[in-house]
This record gives sequence, structure tokens and C-alpha cells, in this order.
Amino acid sequence: MDLESELRKAMAEQVAAATASPSLAADVKRRHRRRAARIRAAAGVAAASVAALALVPTYQSFQATPAGNAETPRPTNTVSAHRPPERSPAPDVPVSSPSKGRTEAGASPRPATRPSSGGGTGPDRPGVGDVTGRLPRWITYIPDALASTGPCAVTEDAGRKTTTCQWRGKTGWVEIALVKSGGLTGPADLMKTTGVPGRTSVRGAPALTADRPDSARQISWLARPGVGVTVTAKGAPKDQLMRIAEGVRP
Repeated sequence: MDLESELRKAMAEQVAAATASPSLAADVKRRHRRRAARIRAAAGVAAASVAALALVPTYQSFQATPAGNAETPRPTNTVSAHRPPERSPAPDVPVSSPSKGRTEAGASPRPATRPSSGGGTGPDRPGVGDVTGRLPRWITYIPDALASTGPCAVTEDAGRKTTTCQWRGKTGWVEIALVKSGGLTGPADLMKTTGVPGRTSVRGAPALTADRPDSARQISWLARPGVGVTVTAKGAPKDQLMRIAEGVRP
């Protein structure tokens, strides 16, 4: 007899006296049902966890923005609790602008200006320009300390038309002469001083400048063919001669 036969015989003798319990089959079925129930419960818990994780982004998207968030729109029509809302004006009652007819504290009232009767004028400049406080349209800058002596004077002589405007003040004076003539060949035709003038330019156009015997200084140039300009200044305005000339644009 070989070893395998002896092992089978010994195993048979060992279990020969053992008998199966009458409830063995029922116990096996009951344990199978419990195991199946545990598997279904674990699967349910896993499914519920997956669903909860999927709902988190949706909840966050519907969550209200905190009050301190900079993206929270603020109401624009709120009325301060310390100031009552403005009342609508009663019908047939004119409404006055708060910036008109009232002088700020510490400020002097501005003189009223009258509309100019003539054309060709620029913006209002109190104390500068003609008698109404306006600058001619072709002049854009005059020092504030100067006031116009009156409307610009116009003279004509041998086909040469000259428009002369003057401003005076405590610090000095400025005179601007606009000359229109077909015989103008260069700024030398406009100079009224003796001596050798200096050379410069006004907005790219060749210009001549010179000092007069009365301590005034002038600059002359051709703004375009047939149109020349001479600016003369004395006193403090003489230091701004070039700026005044740059502002003449006929």
C-alpha cells in the first residue's frame, strides 16, 4: 500500500464518526444571505459617497457670495440715513443750477461777460482780448496780467492790410500785428528795428528777432505765403515772447 492510500484511509477513519448537523444547509443559506446583504450595503454606501462628492461643486455654485466680497454689486440708488432724499421740484418752479448765481466762500465773483458783436473771436478770457474779454480766434495765448486796450485796429496801405491788437498791464505790454500782402518775401519785410536781427523759428517757420531802442523785443515770421506776423513785448511779458508767438495761428 502506498502513502496516498494510507492518508485516505486515515482521513476516512477520522471523519467516520462525524455527522452533519440537521441545520447545516439552513446555516449555509443564512450566511450566504448575510454576506450578500453586506455586499449590497457596501455598494450603497459607495454610491451615496459618489453622489455627495458630485453635489459639492453644484452647492458651491449656488452658495451666496459673502458680504465683504468685492464682486458683490452694491446698490446705486441708496439714500444716506443722515441725509434726506432730495425732493422733486414743484411744477412751474424754475430750477437754478448750483454752480450759477452763487459765489464760493473765499472766492471773488467773476465779472459777467457780454457776447461779442463781431465774429472771429475765441474763448472768453476776462481782462484779455477786446473790450468784451475775448481773444481773436487766431491768438491763443496772452499773459493773464494783461488787459486788452480795445478792439483790434485794421489799416490798409498800398495793398497791405495790417491788423494790430494790444494788451497792457502793470508788468508791461504786448502788441501783435498781422500783415496780409502779396509782396511779402520773408520776415525781414516785417522788421521795424535797426541793427542785425537774430535768427530763430516759430513752429518750424524761419523767424527774425531783435531788441528795440525802447527795451521792447519783437519777433517776425511768415505764417504762410502772403501772411506775416510780428509780436512785440516789453517788461515781464518779454520773457514769454516765444510762447506768445507760438500761440498766434492765423
